[in-house]
This record gives sequence, C-alpha cells and structure tokens, in this order.
Amino acid sequence: MVRTLSALIGGTVLALTAAAALAQTPPPQSVELFPQDPGSAVVEELQVVARPPGPALWLVEKGGAKLYVVGSAPPLPHQLKWDSPRLDRAMDQASLVLVPPEASVGPLQITKFFLTGGGGVRQPFGKKLENRLPPDLLARFVSARERAGRTGVPYKDWKPAVAGFVLLSDFRQAAGLSEAKPVSTIERMAKAKGVKVKAMSQYRLGPILASAGKLSDDANLACLRDALTELEYDGAHPTDIGTDWANGDLASVRTRYSASAAQRCVMRAPGGPALLAQQISQSADALNEALNRPGVTVAVVDLAFLLPANGVLDRLKASGATITSPAD
Repeated sequence: MVRTLSALIGGTVLALTAAAALAQTPPPQSVELFPQDPGSAVVEELQVVARPPGPALWLVEKGGAKLYVVGSAPPLPHQLKWDSPRLDRAMDQASLVLVPPEASVGPLQITKFFLTGGGGVRQPFGKKLENRLPPDLLARFVSARERAGRTGVPYKDWKPAVAGFVLLSDFRQAAGLSEAKPVSTIERMAKAKGVKVKAMSQYRLGPILASAGKLSDDANLACLRDALTELEYDGAHPTDIGTDWANGDLASVRTRYSASAAQRCVMRAPGGPALLAQQISQSADALNEALNRPGVTVAVVDLAFLLPANGVLDRLKASGATITSPAD
C-alpha cells in the first residue's frame, strides 16, 4: 500500500509527483484552492448559532440517504483528545465509512523506481543536496533537520522538493504530529462499532513514479522553501490547529490550512491544477454514489477539498443534495 512508499520518500510527495502524470489529461472543472478563493457557497450560507462539541461535521441529504462529512486537517497531535457526540451517533447508524483515496504500489514498482534513479527526483550521480542549496535555504534546511534530530544523510540524494517534504514529515513525527490523523482515529472508531471502511478510490502509482522529477530547478527550490516555512510554523504552533480542529473552530483552521506547502508545490508542477481538480471530482463522485443508496454513510474529506468554491460541498449541492449543520 501507499504507506510502504511513504516511508521512503514521505507521504506528501505522492501528490506532488502525481501532478506530472496527469499533465496530458484533459483538465477537469477548475477549482480555486488558495486564500483569494471566496470559499464554498454552502459554507457562506450556513448560520450556526451555537458551535456543538467536536470537529466540524456536515449533514448531506439526498432522497432517503444521509451522509455525515468530517472535514480533516492533518497533521494533528498524536495525543489529541477529542469527542463528538454527533459523530458517535452517526457511526451508530452508519453502514459505511468512506476515507480518502489511497494508492497501491508493489515491490517491482519500488525496485524499478530506484534502479532508474528515483524517477528523476534524485540528485545527479556524485552530487549532494546540501552542497547545491543557496546559502539562505541551506541554513534553514540544516536548522530544520537538526530540530528534527536528523543528520543530512537521509536527504542528501534527493532533489530539493522531495527532501523538503521528507524532512517535513520527519519533523512532524519527532514533534508528535500525525499526518495519518484524524483518518486513522475514525477508522478505529468504525472498527470498534463494526462499520465497514472503504477508500473513496484507488489509483496506480506506476505512471506517477515514471513521471516524477518534472519540476524545474526553480520550482524545486520554491517547494523546499514552502516546506520549510510550514515546518517552522508547525514548530511554533504544535497544538493550535489540532485544538481548533477538535473544537470545530472552522474559521481558525481554514486560515492556517487553506494552502499547504504540498498544494502549492502541486500547483507548480505540470498538470498540478488538473490533478487537484480531479481529486475533488473523484471525492464528490464517491460521496454522490453513497447518497444514491438508502441509509447512513460517514465520510472523511480533506478541508482543502471540501471548502473551496466548486469544491466537494458545492458539487454535492449542485447534484441536488441538501447540506446542513446538524443540531446537537
């Protein structure tokens, strides 16, 4: 599964390398993901008088079906404690929990990836990362890896973008932040209640790995800068986003989460905007499919896909669904 590759090059890099693979595909309907985005019309219409306990949760209804959507905002602290009576009740009624798309990769793909020089995301033979960074980035990179308790060895053979996201993942692990949460927590909740868990979709990594490394040198350095900026923010605010997320403070979470380093990097890659729009479309399609059958479904959707104008919420509404914030 994707976690095997994530341990090698960092889970965040998968989205980055996927962008190049879709460079030749027709672009899906566009979507704005950055701060100038006015945001989902659905969110603008909501008027919640009192914030109920727990993370932000939407109720989507269509026909006789109900869909409860949890907006995720990784990473969250490993030890974060949160409680949501509404989510507990939804889980008690649900027959299915949908989690974000996952990738599959076999040992032959990994072997080929490394035998071909890491798909173009490794430094040229005989070159080392830290010897090729501009002075300002070198100082920030060394400071960041020292904060993560790492030497330069794990990063020396990667190009800047990949090295930056691997370091960001390493730093978060050292700082007690989990990129798997809240999905992993909700999966455990579902298992405890005997509810089936299913990924919204799966995608093959072979073409993605084959197309890796198409970022320009300037884009590589820009991605590294963004990854270091996010790392420095995480280090200064290790619990803020987790606390805000657990309390359902959507405005505060969205301010910090609307444009992650990974998203900015994907937007610089060939086909990146099309990739993000396609992922939003696939998520909306999976949720619409769940609404076409009776009963209750719970879904976990990244807030960066859920909230933008023409994001998942807007697409569900456009398909005829009614979206509300359920009463406690």
